[in-house]
Amino acid sequence: MGILHAFTLPSVPKENKQKLKKVVLEENWKRTKLFAIIILIFEAILIVRQLPGGIDLYVGLYLGLFSAAAIYLLCIYIMGKKKIPTGYRMFMVHFFVFLFLAWGTMVTLLDQLHYGHVMAFVVNYMCVSTLFLANGKHYLLFALPNVIFLYVGLPFYQQSASMLSGHYTNLTVFIFFCWLASQLLYKGFAVNFYNKLLLTEMNGELEAQIAQNEVMNEQLKKQAMLDELTGVPNRRGFQDYINSAITAESKRRLSLLLLDVDAFKSYNDHYGHLRGDEVLRLVAQSIYQTTMIPTAGWARYGGEEFVLAVFDQPSEKLDELAEAIRLAVQELRIDHAFSPVADRVTVSIGIYSAAISDGMQLSYFIGQADEALYEAKRSGRNTVIKREELSESFA
Repeated sequence: MGILHAFTLPSVPKENKQKLKKVVLEENWKRTKLFAIIILIFEAILIVRQLPGGIDLYVGLYLGLFSAAAIYLLCIYIMGKKKIPTGYRMFMVHFFVFLFLAWGTMVTLLDQLHYGHVMAFVVNYMCVSTLFLANGKHYLLFALPNVIFLYVGLPFYQQSASMLSGHYTNLTVFIFFCWLASQLLYKGFAVNFYNKLLLTEMNGELEAQIAQNEVMNEQLKKQAMLDELTGVPNRRGFQDYINSAITAESKRRLSLLLLDVDAFKSYNDHYGHLRGDEVLRLVAQSIYQTTMIPTAGWARYGGEEFVLAVFDQPSEKLDELAEAIRLAVQELRIDHAFSPVADRVTVSIGIYSAAISDGMQLSYFIGQADEALYEAKRSGRNTVIKREELSESFA
């Protein structure tokens, strides 16, 4: 099992196998291109060295391989200009490798008549096995025919039985180890590619999860700044709005309107908390529909209190806005038989307006608006009381 595992690729989806096939092709395309250039150089040197002795079969073989390499490079150049299907490109690569091995086989057979060695085939076979990436199936397609041709042809060219026996033994051992090295190299390349794919997929999933978490965190952050009952901002959301609206470079005029539902405890005691909650939701909607100023932010400040922040508005505009809110709540016509003010739900409003340059000053504004609200309640409720600081200082 351990030996088989060394040649077995991990189980992967079909689409990943197709990706590996394309990557292997591109890698072989680059390697055989460089290999063809090297062949041109070496064969040119051999041809120049052999020509003084006359043209013989060796020169013909050198010229043949030189021409094959030149034609292959030309095909690569032409195919590079056009979009050639993967199958044709793969055939070109395999055919060139096959020709290279076939050339080594023919030279080796010819060498038996002169030198008796198998160096040409050994060098070519080793180059192909270590430089060219091929799985077991493709490896057999271009290697096995040449091995068979060599084994069958050797007895016709080598007459020495002892040398022939040595060739078969040495070639068999050499071919086996070259095949072994080839498959290990291919598996290493494939496993490395699959691991990179897996890592890329994991990184993509991680990035997607991080993005999803960021969205969820943003949603949770927004929810944390909203009042659960009315759906409007809470104190935290209101403070965040004030901080974002105030810049350190310049002062702005902030007007706070603090609203309180009149006799809300009596309403809850007699009508029940469910109807009391509905009143708060209706009051919140009324404030939202009435407040159409772009520089305004508002929130449920606690219990039956709401706060409205208005920036850079003139005093008369504040009076109009506060009165519009008071009348809008009153026009909801929500029965309140236990109110000391009216027979319907009403609100009292306290306003404080002054210059502000720091969000830390908000608590002072709230305190001043609360005092104005308290004064409005003492004045009989269902009314508006305003305090203003006309100077640049808020204190």
